[in-house]
This record gives sequence, structure tokens and C-alpha cells, in this order.
Amino acid sequence: MARDRLWRAAAIVACTALPVGFYAVGDLTDAFPGVLTLTADSPEATAGPRAEGEDYERPALTPLAPEPAASGDPAASADLRSRMDAHAADPVVGGNLAFSVIDVESGDVVASRDPATARTPASTLKFLTATAALRHLDPDATLPTTTVLDGDTLTLVGGGDMRLTEQSLGLLADAAAQRIRDTGTGPVSLALDDTLFQGGVNPRWGANGPAGGWVAPTSALAVDEGWLSPEEYGPKSMDPSMDAAVIFQRLLRERDVEVTGDVVRAPAPAGGARDEIRSAPISDLVAHTLLVSDNTTAEVLGRLTALAMGLPATPEGAAQAVQTEIATFADEQGIARDGFALVDTCGLAVDNRIPPELLAGTVAALDADTTPVALRDILTDVPIGGLTGTLAERFRAPDALAGRGLIRGKTGYLGGAATLVGIAVRPDGRTVAFSIVVHGFDPARSADARAAIDAVATEIVTTA
Repeated sequence: MARDRLWRAAAIVACTALPVGFYAVGDLTDAFPGVLTLTADSPEATAGPRAEGEDYERPALTPLAPEPAASGDPAASADLRSRMDAHAADPVVGGNLAFSVIDVESGDVVASRDPATARTPASTLKFLTATAALRHLDPDATLPTTTVLDGDTLTLVGGGDMRLTEQSLGLLADAAAQRIRDTGTGPVSLALDDTLFQGGVNPRWGANGPAGGWVAPTSALAVDEGWLSPEEYGPKSMDPSMDAAVIFQRLLRERDVEVTGDVVRAPAPAGGARDEIRSAPISDLVAHTLLVSDNTTAEVLGRLTALAMGLPATPEGAAQAVQTEIATFADEQGIARDGFALVDTCGLAVDNRIPPELLAGTVAALDADTTPVALRDILTDVPIGGLTGTLAERFRAPDALAGRGLIRGKTGYLGGAATLVGIAVRPDGRTVAFSIVVHGFDPARSADARAAIDAVATEIVTTA
């Protein structure tokens, strides 16, 4: 064993010595660079010419996306219109197809069919609600939910946040409980001030309101938007703010605060000691609304826009605010808006009317270099075809597969109307805004109508 260890040690030394000795000789003779040398610096030595690499032929790089064409190609535009128009013959469409495609840079109409007739927009209205909201609201602003302790009364005050969670409301209960202990206040009564908004249910929703699970009554505060089940269109609370206050009462009692009686509605006092929690920024609420087509949050944005414009925070005031602001924007941009009329801000009302050229024109205007960043961000908040949000399961049919990942848009569906408004890049590199409507079909064929919309939109990003 000792003999074996001796041989192994000798072998290691030999293997190490060989490269070390080889390098030392090379360094001394200046065959290799190093600290050892046999050659003294020569004062006559001068720098030689810079080494130049051999002039290999390099293949041209293929761009990931085409360079935008200098101007629209009339022949390509005519071809696009013809291909989009051909889908009017689809059985589910039955000729009831309208669209507007606008070149973003030039503002030219690339393709259109019945673009000026105002039709039911369904949830594509949310695109206009988001635009109106961000023209008046600070995208970084947050919504407060506040407690006011005045004497032995604690008032919970809603500031428009319907996306509270029990956890976030628990943080407010922590602060309120600590304040009650610090002030030595005895038992407290709990009041609710939810007067920020009035008229929770829009009568123009008809059967598409809370009873059908489509939306919760618009309230100054709510836990989980008033959802009573995890299903998107499951049952909704008919009094979200009071339900939130009852949860808050329980959270206070869990923190050893003695709360007497039931929650009563009462305006908050002007004085008193205050604590608050804040919502996500307005920009996040907009992004969420557009990605998943959240009806409840869209209505909140409409009410907040109304307040910012000095209008009542009612269903009618919210619709008036968004319509007035979009009409002003359209007039500033020279966008036609004949027949434009709104009665809600989320798109559940069948009586809303928007022409495709107004929706497409608004998208095109938002993509201008002079548009504020917060407004331009709307274009990246909308879903991506086949990948995200309400478009995640779309663009699956063979005639729409080429649109996956290339079409961005806000979806809409209501009864016999299917809609899509968004932005895409044509094969020639030109960016276009579009609005597509299929209308008048049997609601039982809604899946086919959506597939038809996808096929029409895919024509924008493909060639014949």
C-alpha cells in the first residue's frame, strides 16, 4: 500500500513538471507571452501595422420583421379588402359583416365594409372606456378605502375599490383596531359610507345585469368585486358594499374589538382620526379590465371618469362622461362618429352604438408618437390572439392559425353581435388598426361567429 502511494505521488509530480517546464522554456525564448524573457527591449522597436482580419464574405442578415413599406400599396389594399369581404359569405355571417382597417402612420383607410353604421359594440366598448378614463385620471393614482374614528363610531368609507380582498381589508382592520386601543375607546358602532357612487344597477343592462351573473352592482367598495362564487358568471352580491362592511365588522371582532349592533349606512364625519389602505394604480385596473373583459371594473372606471368631469357618479353620468370624452377625442383627431351613443360603460347594454370607423380610428390615434405613454399602453394591455386573456382560446381554426401571436385586440360578444377591435402589422410592415363586427346571427352559433371574426382578422396579417 505504501509502495502504491509512492508511485502515485511520483506520477503526479512528473505530470505537473512536464507542462510547467515546457511553458518555462517557451516563455524564456519568447515563444509564449509571460514574465520570463531572454530578449531585452530594443529601443529601435516600433509598433507594426494593426492586424487585419481576412475579408470573409458575410451573408446578409434577414430581418425578424419586414421594413415598413414607404406608403400603402393600393393593389395590396384592394386584395386585403377582397379577402376580408369574402368572409361575408360564411354561413354564420350571412352577409352581416362590417369592418374598418386604418393605416396607423398615414391615417388612410386600408380596407372597409359598412364602416359608418353604428352597431352594438359589446365589450369592445371597454376600449373606449379605458381611453376616456386615462384622458382624465392619473394612471398612477390609487383608490382609498378609509376608516374614520369619531367618538365611539367607526365609519368605513368606500373610495371606489371593488377589488378589495379579505386580506387587504384585514390590514385596514389591523390599523383601526390599533387606533381604537390607543385612544382607549370602548365599544364602537360601525357605519358604512358608500355614497361615492349612486345607482348600482344600470337599468339598461336588462337581463345582462347582476341577476344573470354578468356584473355586480357598481359600488364604492366591495370584496372580490362582489363575486359569491369563483365562477366568472356565477352569482353576484346585490349589495357589495354592505357585504364588505359586514366582513369588516367580523374582522374587527376577530381582533378583539367590541362592535355593537348591526352596520348602518351613514355619511362619514368631517373630523375624526383616519386610517386607509390603497388600491392598485388606475393603470393596473385598466389593464385588468381589458385583459379579462371585466364588466364590474369597467363600470367603476366609468364612474370615476364621471366624477373627474364633474358629472354624477351614476349609470347615466358614467355613460355620458365616456361618450362626451370620446366624442371630443374623435373631433380632435378628425374621426367620424355618426350614430355614436352609449348607455353604459362596460358594453352589456344592447342599446350602445359605435361605428367600426370610430373604434378603428381611436386605436390608430392612440398609436401616434405624440400620444401620452399611459394612453399608448392601452394597445399593449389588450389580449394577444391565441395566447392571453379573452383571446387565449381563440385563433384555433385552420383558417385563423396564422393570426396567433400577431393579432392584438379587445373582444366583444353580446347576443347576436361578435366584435374585435385592435392592432396588427401587415406583411408589408405597415401597422394597422382595425375593428370587425359580425352581427345578426343566431346566438346559438356564437362560437362560429367568433371563429369567423378570427378568420377575418387573420387576413390582415397574411397574403393571398
